[in-house]
Amino acid sequence: MIPGGQAALYIAAFGFAFVNLFVKLAGASFHPLFVSGARFAMGIVLALAALGLRRVRIDRRLWPDVILRGFFGALSMTATYAAINLTGPGRGALLSNSYPVFVSIFGVLFFGEKPGKRVIVSLALCVLGSAFVMRDGSGASLAGDLLALFASLTAGVAVNFVRRASKAGADPFLLYLSPSVFGLPILFFAPFPTAVPGLLPILFLLGVGVLAFAAQALMALGYRTVSAAKGSVTFFLETGLTVILGLLFAGEHLTLGFALGLALIFAGLWWNRGRPSGPAPGAAAVVSPAEGLPPI
Repeated sequence: MIPGGQAALYIAAFGFAFVNLFVKLAGASFHPLFVSGARFAMGIVLALAALGLRRVRIDRRLWPDVILRGFFGALSMTATYAAINLTGPGRGALLSNSYPVFVSIFGVLFFGEKPGKRVIVSLALCVLGSAFVMRDGSGASLAGDLLALFASLTAGVAVNFVRRASKAGADPFLLYLSPSVFGLPILFFAPFPTAVPGLLPILFLLGVGVLAFAAQALMALGYRTVSAAKGSVTFFLETGLTVILGLLFAGEHLTLGFALGLALIFAGLWWNRGRPSGPAPGAAAVVSPAEGLPPI
């Protein structure tokens, strides 16, 4: 029987995979910036509701880390959604989900963590895998691939601030609210639909915001009883399922180069999972492989 915490993580991984698909499908009727802005708006409403119901008190000493988490998290989420629309849910999710390696690198460079051989090996495998994906001969948008890698890099910065704030007692929903607040202005600059969208695109758009929030909540629940190292392996399922959904519903094509790159990135993330300096259980509670976010 699967433990409750692990089951929550598996359900969250499925949720994030469908969020990635819904981003692509909603992008057929809405501009990518509008999708991102709408997701941030829904995130603010849902996070404030959760914080209000739980009567969370905010320690002022946490604000610097919360603000920086929000800034870099919003950059990562927006870049991920734009990348998915330019390429596809599978490619966008695969490249942006290499962020744990950047978490390790920035942890060493700026947060006083000790470097190790795992970081170097993981980085080499992920870089090589990304090169195979970007040169797989599919004709996919290079700009989309580069945006996905930028999303991964900024998520690596954001997650370190998440970890530090979490260890200091920051509430997971506060850390979810922060990037939503920073990302909301995008909505005011995003092109609005020129025609009235149908019911299905609206449902896809709502699914992006609501399902992302639900998946984040489930992940927070799961990490209460599952270690960060063990739990992170669960989210290989998200990338794999996103690739399958992209092939089935988003018109993506699986090439030999993409498959090889997928295997190498998975190997790099798997190797990186066991680094001793990883976050304590619960520290990654608000982190998504599509957001930095989660962050998505």
